[in-house]
Amino acid sequence: MKKAVTSLGLLVALSPLAYAQDDSSFYLGARTGISSLEDACEVGSCDDKEAAGGVILGYDFANGFAIESTYDYLGRFDANTNATGATSAGDLTTLTLAPKFNIGITDQTDIYAKLGAAWWNWNSGAGDLDDVSLLTAVGVDHRATDLVNLRLEYQYLPDMNDGYLDVDNHLISAGVTFHFGRSSEPAPEPVVVEEVVVAEVVETKKYVFSEADEVELFAFGKGELSSQAAQALNPMLKRLQDFEESTAVIIGHTDSVGSEAFNQKLSEQRAQSVADYFTSNGVSADRLSVVGEGESSPVASNDTEDGRAKNRRVEIESPEFVYEE
Repeated sequence: MKKAVTSLGLLVALSPLAYAQDDSSFYLGARTGISSLEDACEVGSCDDKEAAGGVILGYDFANGFAIESTYDYLGRFDANTNATGATSAGDLTTLTLAPKFNIGITDQTDIYAKLGAAWWNWNSGAGDLDDVSLLTAVGVDHRATDLVNLRLEYQYLPDMNDGYLDVDNHLISAGVTFHFGRSSEPAPEPVVVEEVVVAEVVETKKYVFSEADEVELFAFGKGELSSQAAQALNPMLKRLQDFEESTAVIIGHTDSVGSEAFNQKLSEQRAQSVADYFTSNGVSADRLSVVGEGESSPVASNDTEDGRAKNRRVEIESPEFVYEE
């Protein structure tokens, strides 16, 4: 009995060394199962399986560590030895104390192991026997709710040896524990990141390409772009590609040579050729407006060759817009 008190006292003294966390809690529960006694009878055969049950008391430090004690009635067994030859029936009870080490396999379920001491008592017609033995146990512990845990455990008490007894005990049990003061961690508040919007006003851009320039967009009297057109159009193309908010209005103009109907159609063809160049380079057609003005809006006199060259032109205007990043 002194050995039992000494062993249990040592474990109690060591238990506060564990660091308690916010979810730490006391728990109380019960278990029931099947207990078997190995090597109980040296003479003849004995019924070595009995129903068992007990109570559980513990403190969970919520960091994978707990201190747990159980008191179990392990059953009434027959026992005898070669020395006496007589069979005696006795009730086997145990009081255990052990640290419980948990390893999470899911958010709600742990596997665990216990290694501690068990004070056992054999109460029979031949007298009481008691001693301290090693306790080992493994199990699965599932957190069903904030209050309730469910568990399944295998416990082994080897070398229960005193007087005429020299036995081992096996216990398979299912249990429930109630954890007081435990609560789930609240879901973290969503972190709201305020989006910083930087707005930039991009000014209107306007390009005018006429046959008076060094680089001509079109051959004389033709609506197709010349081989030199891309170099002239690329600054506006880059604006349209870089800023999805940007749009463009493309206006074709001619001089007064030829019929008015021909000039109107030619101005529309030239404006459309510029728009086609932009769309072929990734600019959406709905951002482009195409207009043909024919000979109706001259910028110079059509009486001179130089004036007519200036009137044969394409104007591209991209209105001002706000760019946000």
